[in-house]
Amino acid sequence: MFNRKVLYTAVATLGLYSANVSAAISAAEVKRLQAELTPVGAERAGNADGTIPAWTGGLTDAPANWKRGDDRPSPFAGEEPLFTITAANVDQYADRLTDGAIALLERYPEFSMPVYKTHRTAAWPQQVYDSIAEHATTAKLVDDGNGVSGVWGAVPFPIPENGNEVIWNHNLRYQGTYLDIPSALANVVYNNGQKLEWLFDNKVHYTYYDPSISEEAREEGTLLRYAATVHAPARDAGEGQIAIEYIDAKENPRKAWTYDPGERRARRAPNLAFDTPDRPLNVIDDFDMFSGSPERYDWTLVGKREMYVPYNNNRLNSINHSIADVYEAPVINPELTRYELHRVWVVEATVKPDARHIYAKRVFYIDEDTWTILATDKYDGNDNLWRVGFNFPVTAPEVPVTAGGFNVHYDLKVGGYYAVNGVTGQDRAQTFDEAPPQSTYYSAAALRRRGR
Repeated sequence: MFNRKVLYTAVATLGLYSANVSAAISAAEVKRLQAELTPVGAERAGNADGTIPAWTGGLTDAPANWKRGDDRPSPFAGEEPLFTITAANVDQYADRLTDGAIALLERYPEFSMPVYKTHRTAAWPQQVYDSIAEHATTAKLVDDGNGVSGVWGAVPFPIPENGNEVIWNHNLRYQGTYLDIPSALANVVYNNGQKLEWLFDNKVHYTYYDPSISEEAREEGTLLRYAATVHAPARDAGEGQIAIEYIDAKENPRKAWTYDPGERRARRAPNLAFDTPDRPLNVIDDFDMFSGSPERYDWTLVGKREMYVPYNNNRLNSINHSIADVYEAPVINPELTRYELHRVWVVEATVKPDARHIYAKRVFYIDEDTWTILATDKYDGNDNLWRVGFNFPVTAPEVPVTAGGFNVHYDLKVGGYYAVNGVTGQDRAQTFDEAPPQSTYYSAAALRRRGR
């Protein structure tokens, strides 16, 4: 499908490459993280024509007179788009667009992509950078690529050799220590204007990056603890989920429970994974653009490209908009979105011959500066483009981190989209580093109590 020019760089000289095993990099290679590469493994230099600047440390200063929970302002509020990509000019920019973006532009006149000046705002705390350098020589894939060992509190593969390593970098990237969205929105909007909406409490404790967790949790390789409880609509109020994820998905598969207030019981949910349907128009491993075990796919590292992707989207993630302002039909309000030119890793996932998944093929576009999947194209068994996803992360310099924002998945067959983790019209914005609840919060008993 990649018939357009692919940008290969010194970091991605392996070209088309697929593997399920890897070895740790050498100490000499680690030194590159303080030279031509950034501490996370991105290219430190800008591109040849200056449209992508050099990375100089990212954005690390919180806004003046701002406190956690307040609306987080856009760091570039005064900027205007350099240009806007529409159906009328899509051919001019096609070599820097995902196939999904092109499909949306061609299908929906309402869809457009305002492109702004590129800012490499991505930054993580120094202790994370130090941990990456420390563990880069010991991290390795295990269990046929379904787990990682020899690493803790770090992106394991800052200089990746294959697609499996890149997807683990996404799964294990730094996202703060505790994402708290007390009032998160999940919306389904169909092209005919029909809308479904849920309001829920979303809490994710990233134990992998929390130095205060117990030694037992660390020895078990606990990556994160997730909890959600639905507040509205009334018919679904009290429904809840909890999940515990591990860095070795084969040795320690995800543990999950659901609570149904009608039954007043919390039940184990072994199927809360892979392509189990979630809300309409998405499946469980669409969460965070991709999450969970990679075991059902073969992963191919295609290379690196300069592409127009969502970036610095605090405006879309603002609590000050009305729901009507954001959730339009047939697409989210494009005037609130922001795209920039960034280098992204391109990884193609194809279902293994002995496995099954409703998406026979997926293509992921992963930001070099954060290891975050910013866009994904999802195909059915006939190689038809089916669903198109975009991730619009929050830029949070107070942590610092880029994470925890608005995700949207467009369904080209049904005609509609699913958007999750919005905070539109709510009282409090996302926070990423406040004190997490005790581990008992993520228990079946606590899930049941919250659902009453």
